[in-house]
Amino acid sequence: MHRRCPTLLALLALAALLAALAAPAGAVGVEVQPDRVLDRDTVTIGLSDLPNGTVFSLKLDGAVAPRPDGTFGFATTGLVMPFSLEQGQVQATLQGTDLNELVVRKGDTEARMSGASQDGRYETEQKITIAAGTYDEIGLSGTAAPGATTVRTTLSLTGVKRGPADGTISFTVRGVTSGTMTISVYANTEKVFDRELALGPAPTPTPTQQAGFGAGAFVFAAGLGSAIAVARGRRR
Repeated sequence: MHRRCPTLLALLALAALLAALAAPAGAVGVEVQPDRVLDRDTVTIGLSDLPNGTVFSLKLDGAVAPRPDGTFGFATTGLVMPFSLEQGQVQATLQGTDLNELVVRKGDTEARMSGASQDGRYETEQKITIAAGTYDEIGLSGTAAPGATTVRTTLSLTGVKRGPADGTISFTVRGVTSGTMTISVYANTEKVFDRELALGPAPTPTPTQQAGFGAGAFVFAAGLGSAIAVARGRRR
């Protein structure tokens, strides 16, 4: 019995170590601004307590309407990465499309991938180390499938995080006038944050309540006028 204890303790220690390696980064803070994004607005994603060695992933899910000519575009420009993502990859998935293009541009370096959809769906990825710094553009564009009223896009940046524990990712949204964008953050494959943002200006409220109030006021005024006329007649 006593001879087996060291082996048992070693197994328990190994199990604890494997559990720690597989566990998600704890207490990662995420704050996103603003709640509604207009074309050329800047989105900020504040991150805190993100340890080095974390497999970090930023995922942007968009739903946008094609332009009248059937083309679409969803681009982040001036993307600021406060840390690096080693062994990284950029992934894109598009649905409701015919032709597609993914562009990653940073200074004089540019990666461009394009292709046709299969049954309205297209997927591509580029394996690169996503270095800290400013990216001029990471964008998706192409033509919508015939009859499609919405194009759904997914853009993901993934890699092993190296850099400061606290930082802010920021980018400017270009090419959209209406739709939604969901921002999701993953740490070691576990989702630690997600929020849906509205794209484009808020819809103009319809004046239905005002019209109803006006009709009611008219009826009330007419009734009041009749009552006054009757009262005057009685006084006579």
